[in-house]
Amino acid sequence: MELIVSLVGVPCLAALLMLAVRCDKARNVLAVASVAAIGLLSVVFAVRYLGESPVYFVLPESTAGVLGIVNFLIEIAVGAFILAYAIRYKRMLALGLALVQLVMAVWIEVSVLAGHEFSTQMRVDQLSVIMALIIGIVGSGICVYALGYMKDFQEHHPEQKDRRPWFFALMFAFLAAMFNIVFSDNMAWIYTAWEVTTLCSFLLIGFTKTDEAINNAFRQIVMNMLGGVAFQVAIAFAALNGLPLVFSEFLMAGAMSAGTAAAALFAVPVVLLAFAGMTKAAQMPFHTWLLGAMVAPTPTSALLHSSTMVKAGVFLLIKLSPLFLVFPIASGMVVIVGGLTFLFCSFLAISQSNAKRVLAYSTIANLGLITACAGVGTPEAIWAAIFLVVFHAVAKSLLFLCVGTAEHHIGSRNIEDMDELFERMPRLARFMMLGIMTMFIAPFGMLVSKWATLVSFATTGQVLLLVLLAFGSAATFMFWGKWLGKLAGIAAHRESEEVTVNKTEWSAIILMAVLVVACCVGMPFISSAFVEPYLAGVYGMAPLAIGFDNMAIMAIIVAFIVVVLFGTLGKAKKKVVPVYMAGITVDSSKRVFKGALGGEREATSRNWYLEGIFGEKRLDKPATIVTAAVLVVCLVASIFAGGTLGSVSLPMYLQTASLNESVFSTLIGIVVFLVVGPVLGCLLAGLDRIISARMQGRVGPPLLQPYYDVRKLIAKDDVSVNTVEGTYITMALIFTLIAGGVFFGGGNFLMCVFLVTLSALFFILAAYSSRSPYAEIGADREILQVMSYEPMILFVAVGMLLTMGTFDVAGLFHGSAPMIVAAWPIFIGLLFVLTIKLRKSPFDLSYSHHAHQELVKGVTTEMSGRTLAKVEVMHWCENVLFMAWVAMFFVWSNPASIALAVVVAAAVYFLEIWIDNNFARVKWQSCLKWAWIVSLVAGLVNILGLVLYIIFA
Repeated sequence: MELIVSLVGVPCLAALLMLAVRCDKARNVLAVASVAAIGLLSVVFAVRYLGESPVYFVLPESTAGVLGIVNFLIEIAVGAFILAYAIRYKRMLALGLALVQLVMAVWIEVSVLAGHEFSTQMRVDQLSVIMALIIGIVGSGICVYALGYMKDFQEHHPEQKDRRPWFFALMFAFLAAMFNIVFSDNMAWIYTAWEVTTLCSFLLIGFTKTDEAINNAFRQIVMNMLGGVAFQVAIAFAALNGLPLVFSEFLMAGAMSAGTAAAALFAVPVVLLAFAGMTKAAQMPFHTWLLGAMVAPTPTSALLHSSTMVKAGVFLLIKLSPLFLVFPIASGMVVIVGGLTFLFCSFLAISQSNAKRVLAYSTIANLGLITACAGVGTPEAIWAAIFLVVFHAVAKSLLFLCVGTAEHHIGSRNIEDMDELFERMPRLARFMMLGIMTMFIAPFGMLVSKWATLVSFATTGQVLLLVLLAFGSAATFMFWGKWLGKLAGIAAHRESEEVTVNKTEWSAIILMAVLVVACCVGMPFISSAFVEPYLAGVYGMAPLAIGFDNMAIMAIIVAFIVVVLFGTLGKAKKKVVPVYMAGITVDSSKRVFKGALGGEREATSRNWYLEGIFGEKRLDKPATIVTAAVLVVCLVASIFAGGTLGSVSLPMYLQTASLNESVFSTLIGIVVFLVVGPVLGCLLAGLDRIISARMQGRVGPPLLQPYYDVRKLIAKDDVSVNTVEGTYITMALIFTLIAGGVFFGGGNFLMCVFLVTLSALFFILAAYSSRSPYAEIGADREILQVMSYEPMILFVAVGMLLTMGTFDVAGLFHGSAPMIVAAWPIFIGLLFVLTIKLRKSPFDLSYSHHAHQELVKGVTTEMSGRTLAKVEVMHWCENVLFMAWVAMFFVWSNPASIALAVVVAAAVYFLEIWIDNNFARVKWQSCLKWAWIVSLVAGLVNILGLVLYIIFA
């Protein structure tokens, strides 16, 4: 109990002292000392309660009574403060909601809770421990960052009164309130801390007191007060109907009410609490308050997005998750709103060039995915949700801190202005790249958590969520990939601007980067020490959504990428040559050249933002209307039909089989593929050339011509347009080989897919790094093509699970029938997008494989010599792997099926060559549209059919 009191008390004391400190040095000492104490206490707390069953703390009646009075006074003070601000700025809606909350608070305290005794006041479980570490380390680390940032902020805004004492007091008060939320077991105490975070957020967003800041602050408080009122009504409803007001008892009693008359009483408060959680988590239609928070100084944004405020919302939803298995209306509301928020905000992020708005939309999207997982309510889904919370906290805090520092030193938060950041601020650029990779690509934890999410959705037959996840994840690759490409540019040689970055900023950024790597590498430990014990305590079982060996493989790859990123990237010694400009180069770093008429011209390029498809004007209003309608319908239904639907069970709950996912088998597969892949790929490339020549009425080259071409490339001078291009291509080749090793070693097909995507990312970064106009256009197209085919590939993986009961390729040889029997629509969809993967017309827009496509080679324009040789070998290996994906649909327990699979793969390869030679390229709009239409139709129809068959068979 002393540790809990200390964790709440230290930030409270720090907040009070901050109000009195005006000297920078004294403030720095006090803040660093407070942060060190909070961080140390958090670690000690985690060690103390590591792996323990839930621990309850019962306070003496006299102490509990005094604290209850203090809690009520804080609640009244918060309401009065909001009321005063609403009157001052004449905000009638905020005024009305504040009055409602004050009246409700007094009524609940005086009438509803009169004489009510709480058996427990505080509770600690493993989820509380995880949240305490996030708040105590990530949250307090942001406070350290704020010391240097706010000093620079004040210097950049001398016209504003120095209100930093208030700023830091609010930051520490925020931490104290969050600790109260995660430790309190008294619903009234949770509510008060809940509203304190709302007030702190309001004051921090409006910190600069500009009109925009005030408007956005009031938007936040109005939306969150709606959730606050719902929370109050839930408490009052529970108390008036004799339901427990101790949160842990409420959860237990609600879960046990299934099939009883009491279920009708629990339905309303469960829906209201879920509604409160979604408003705090900025789910649509309440997402605009978090977007408006971007007007605040960067430490505020980082704190709100990573370790506080929005995390309180998803924390509540995760705690409620067992009840979502009992109450379908609440579950449906949370699942649908969360899923749609993930999809729409992922789309909306594509259209943003402001880095902080990209971070905001991605935050809301990921919170939507966490919300959807909580709504599903199964142990596997909650396993994924908790890891999404962890990795989002560390990665998003790192990104916000990096963007804030970059903004102060380059004068902009626009992604387009981050060109050449790798040279201007090399360390910061690497940290930012690490943060971005963590957010969207395997083997980093966020994507591994999405992997677990997909597993949980597939095993429970959540068809709608599977579709939303597939397309939302594809959009995620688009907006993160192009930002990462901007950071990769390394053509300039400007003087580093990092020398003026404050030491407190560096210390916080380095802390977040270390946490990112530690969480990714230590994911197996986090799972076994924290997440699985929590699931065992809540559900009586602790399923592992992803096998230990798979997590170990991912951890090894993370360590490898980090070593390359911070140890070797940019240190290659090559002869650097200018980029191709379609003329005489005048200044390569500025991309100035002499054109055909002799005049000097500058080649410029800009990322694709696709405003016409994914812009806010097009998507925001429909998304808001749809999600608002879902909320209204579910809230009304909970009142009138909650009791009649109080006893449900999952219509489908599959157990996934794990057959061959060991590190050893993967190593054997890599060795085999390293030898066989390039040989078979070279022969396939030679056949491609011969068949294409015959189709065009020419005499084809020898079968081994691709081999001779690669030998010539290796013999050329080793030149490049920069010092990183070759490293990126080497990484792309390595991950292709590992992907092939996973597949042919009989490992997890999803891991194979993610590694292929990782390889594609490094291939794209190589093109972006050149800062060549043609290569950048090719890279843009390549990103769009990954976004086009990614949903279909994920549907293939889901189809494998639903037909074979496993993601493991080895499982195909245990089936009584081949996949094609039950998954032929998915197979057709795979064939459709295969033209992109094999770089064939009509959908290959980024890399011209043959002269009949285009003269300038797009993504490989600047590659030559050994680098281009690696690209060719990589494509050979990819072709073999993708043909193996085709063949796996025709393999089953009969050994003769292997011959059939090889014949079908050969026929498909011939078909793709024929298509390539008989169809002209289409526009990128057609590529995206038709790939997504085919994926949606084939994937949705097939998966829905498989789910229905499993349920009713």
